[in-house]
Amino acid sequence: MRRTPMLRLALVGAALPATCLIAAGPAVALGAAGTSDVVVTNTETVQAHLSPSGGVQDARVYEQLAFTGHGKATVADPVSTKGLRNLDGFGTPTVQDGRLTTTVDVDGAKRLRTVSDFDKQLPLTVSAIYLLDGEQVLPKDVVGRTGDLEVRYTVRNVTAKPQSVSYDDGTGKRVTKEVPVVIPMVGSLTTTLPAQFTDVASPQASVAGDGRGGTSLTFTMTLFGPIGAPEASFGYTARIRDGVVPAATVSALPVSPLDSPSFKGGAASYKSGAATGVELTGGAGEIDTNLLKLRDGASDLIAGLIKLRDGAHRLDDGLGDADSGSAQLADGASQVSTGAGDLNAGLFKLDKGASTLDVKLHEASTGASTLAGGAFKVSNGAGLLAAGAGQLADGSGQVADGTEQVAGANALAADGAGQLADGSKQVADGLTAAGSKAPALITGLTQVGDGLDQVDAGLAKLYGDIGDLPENSGVAQLHGGIAKLRAGIGTKGDAGTLLYGVDQVRAGLAGAVATGSSLDRLRGGTDQVRGGLQDALEPGHSIDQLAGGVAAARGTTGCTADPVCAGTLAQVQTGVGTLRTNTQAAAGGLGDVSDGLGALKTSLTGAAAGLAAVECGLSNTALAACDADRAGLLQGVGQVDAGVSLLVDTVVANVQAGVGTNADTPADETLRGGVNGLQTGVDAIDAGSRQLVAGLAQLSAGAGQVAEGNADLAGGLGELADGAGAVADGAGQVADGNATLADSAGQLADGAGQVSDGNTKLADGTQQLADGAGQLSDGVGTARAGSTKLADGASKVSDGAGDLSSGLQDAADGSGQIADGLDTATEKAPGLEDGAQRLSTEGTTKLVAAGKETAADYGEKYATITAGAERAKAEGMAYGAPEGAAGSTAYRLELASADGERSRDLGRGLGALALFAIGAGAAAAVRRRLA
Repeated sequence: MRRTPMLRLALVGAALPATCLIAAGPAVALGAAGTSDVVVTNTETVQAHLSPSGGVQDARVYEQLAFTGHGKATVADPVSTKGLRNLDGFGTPTVQDGRLTTTVDVDGAKRLRTVSDFDKQLPLTVSAIYLLDGEQVLPKDVVGRTGDLEVRYTVRNVTAKPQSVSYDDGTGKRVTKEVPVVIPMVGSLTTTLPAQFTDVASPQASVAGDGRGGTSLTFTMTLFGPIGAPEASFGYTARIRDGVVPAATVSALPVSPLDSPSFKGGAASYKSGAATGVELTGGAGEIDTNLLKLRDGASDLIAGLIKLRDGAHRLDDGLGDADSGSAQLADGASQVSTGAGDLNAGLFKLDKGASTLDVKLHEASTGASTLAGGAFKVSNGAGLLAAGAGQLADGSGQVADGTEQVAGANALAADGAGQLADGSKQVADGLTAAGSKAPALITGLTQVGDGLDQVDAGLAKLYGDIGDLPENSGVAQLHGGIAKLRAGIGTKGDAGTLLYGVDQVRAGLAGAVATGSSLDRLRGGTDQVRGGLQDALEPGHSIDQLAGGVAAARGTTGCTADPVCAGTLAQVQTGVGTLRTNTQAAAGGLGDVSDGLGALKTSLTGAAAGLAAVECGLSNTALAACDADRAGLLQGVGQVDAGVSLLVDTVVANVQAGVGTNADTPADETLRGGVNGLQTGVDAIDAGSRQLVAGLAQLSAGAGQVAEGNADLAGGLGELADGAGAVADGAGQVADGNATLADSAGQLADGAGQVSDGNTKLADGTQQLADGAGQLSDGVGTARAGSTKLADGASKVSDGAGDLSSGLQDAADGSGQIADGLDTATEKAPGLEDGAQRLSTEGTTKLVAAGKETAADYGEKYATITAGAERAKAEGMAYGAPEGAAGSTAYRLELASADGERSRDLGRGLGALALFAIGAGAAAAVRRRLA
């Protein structure tokens, strides 16, 4: 069965509070009051209707206060007061200083619901553009067309405001920076494409069939940075035939990234990245310090080499002087020994710095390997999370299927309730028409009374002027009064006469109680609604199927392991139990309504019969069922007129005795006695007619109350259907949320894999640096061994100075070679110092800079996430919760479709509203007239 847009609007409006409750999840708060604790939960749902392009048309906020426990609670709930209405009754909510204030007695559970206009800026904006065959067109230009359609949606989080955040720059200093911070929002956009949309493609959407030949698309959004972005753009392409623009729905809610199971892992990774940057900066700084020590050691080595070179040259010069050679040789050898000691000391410092560098680099390599292993474990865990979220999404789909069946049964109930309301309105209209005709009866009886007064006056005149009958004006007045009396009584065809008014009232009542009349249709609609509700309650039917689907979804592995899913579906199960209880109560109430309508028909049937008797009393020819032997008032008046004529013509002589006096009664058998009796009867008829009018007014008011009650019943059944639709929407949102969880888990797994790869590369590079430092340490050790040998050799030279003569030439050659080698070493040694400086400048200094940049980048991002989480907690609700109560806000933005039906539906809706307004105005006018 196809629902009109106005019915869909009613269903969505009633369903949103349930959606908000599901989005809120379990929450506990301490209620204010009295002698006991009451748990108070406040949920807000903002519903906005948008044009197909995304322009806002209207927005409402649905507030729900849920109380559980035992005792008394007093709350002051911040609300929008514009257009505020109570959804649980007809009472006006009490508002003080912009807060809905109420005190409730709770014994188990209780809830209060209101709706009002949303008077703030929406946190999200939605825009949609449409391209047909590559050319941008208006939504209405798509209707009925054939071609290649592309639709692009853009959703923006517009809650950003500048805010100061602080973080560690990697060196232990705190940096404060102003950045734009939004209230973190997550959500989805869903749309269902009809069967005439083929070749559907979208790189961003989750695509599935809707079971009726169409295609369902779901786009998930994380509308905050750095995990996501404040703006999300996506869309789809399709080949269309007889085109339309399908409706789309954006569902979103604020979320705290530090508390949400779906996002706190990502937030923790940014925190860990900032800490890693600080550690990297500190380690790189220590490495750079050791490199500078290595540079300084190289400088000492150069100084020692220079001394050794000078000593070698002096040795070479001394060997050229044979006379003083031995003394100079001894001196030179001593200097060589001293220089070798300096060289050994310098090499010792170089070796110590290289060893420290080697240890630090090995520690850095080990840390990088550990980080890579942890990232690998995160990647595997995210994969398992994605698999569990997929199972949870499957279970949620089963819940959605069950709730669709309940929604169908309740839709039948809502249709029957509509028929019930229509029948009640027809009864009220019929009684209103009857009431409008009743005053004619009173008017006619008044005319009868006036005519009898004139008859009595004429008789008195006749009695006084009996001596001059031919000229007697009283007789003429008598005939005139009787003529007026007959005209007032009239006939059924004369509008405005007594008989016409009574006949109209009788015919209206007879029509109302005839077989197949409005009362019968009203009772039939009631029975149909009752039957639909009883069928839904039958074992194994829609309500049992809904309960089974929820239980199956709750029992899935992914849901039992997720406390949010398990808690949400537990609330859904509780809602199904409440739905069953309310449906049973509604079915019983409809039985009472049906019985009451039967009693009303019986009463109206009796009233119609009574009016027929009144009509026959006025004229025995008015109806075929009238007794011809019993003269009506009209026939009696005719007889009076004839009797007056006979009196004047034949019994003038006996006029005094026949006319009688004013005090005569019908028992005196005089003319004035008969007139007096007639007046008494007319007074009785007048009193009875007034009672009839009063009864008709009460009957009309009662029928109006029946109509209003049936309208309320229709509204209640609509809410019942909406509640089932809300369960379906909630289950669909659970499925959407689980699909989002699966996607996010996949993204987390990919990101963890990338972190693992990067850390593996870091570990490899650090290991290579450690290997190079080890080689440097080995080379320095070799140099130290050489310097030790050099010192030993110099000592031997000094000790063997006495043998200088025999080996002077060899010593001269050797000293020349030593001088040349030291010249070369002296020339090459500065390269070691330069290399250490370059390694510091080009290596570790940049590593320090990279660490600082990493610490600052991740620190700023984590500080932004933290600031957003604080905004979500402080500003996440549209209007805020009562003090001490848990609360949440969900947003539902509905983009209208463009299919050519809206203008026709609007026309029909306006026509119905106009007719309703006319009927209501007429009924009010009649009530004022009868009051």
